[in-house]
Amino acid sequence: MKPYYDHKGVTIYHGDCRAVSLEVKADSVLTDPPYGVNKAEWDAQFPEWCFDVCANMAPVFGIMPGVWNLPSCREKVAGNGAWIRYQWTLIAHLVNGMTNGRIGFGNYIPCLLYATDGVSVWKQDGDIKDFVVGMEPKQEHPSPKPLNVIKWFLSRLPGESVCDPFMGSGSTLEAAKALGRQAIGIEIEEKYCEIAAKRLSQEVLEFT
Repeated sequence: MKPYYDHKGVTIYHGDCRAVSLEVKADSVLTDPPYGVNKAEWDAQFPEWCFDVCANMAPVFGIMPGVWNLPSCREKVAGNGAWIRYQWTLIAHLVNGMTNGRIGFGNYIPCLLYATDGVSVWKQDGDIKDFVVGMEPKQEHPSPKPLNVIKWFLSRLPGESVCDPFMGSGSTLEAAKALGRQAIGIEIEEKYCEIAAKRLSQEVLEFT
């Protein structure tokens, strides 16, 4: 399987994650699948099979299903020889986010953490964290997640490598790169592969 992009520990694959995930392994998975709210042509339905995709690749994963899809999330999913069970929920509170509805759906990003027995995702830095958003450059994607939010979620997942099977514009990969981790992204839309590759190829110059 030839990568679309491969540079300095960051790899991107252009394809359907249901097929690509059978050949890709990582220490953890962090992903933001479609919510099924018709925000774009690819957002017609929440893919409940995304739990199986994540479990194929790693023994621990985090999924951002959107508030709307929390009732559809599984309690456990069969991984490679072991059950991967729901462990905890992290919530990013966007203090200046756009409110959508009476309980502020647009102000909260839940991330459900799953792991095999014996793998801990518990840390002493709280479960709900406030974030001020809107300061970073806007990506060419209808629903990008704030980079500082992704970094916080990723910091709760163990391991040296992370995969995002619904890569989009590459926020998870950029967060992993900033944290010194190897990263793998899978994306079915080639235009987003191109956007992510350009974004990740930008190097920060050190001035002396």
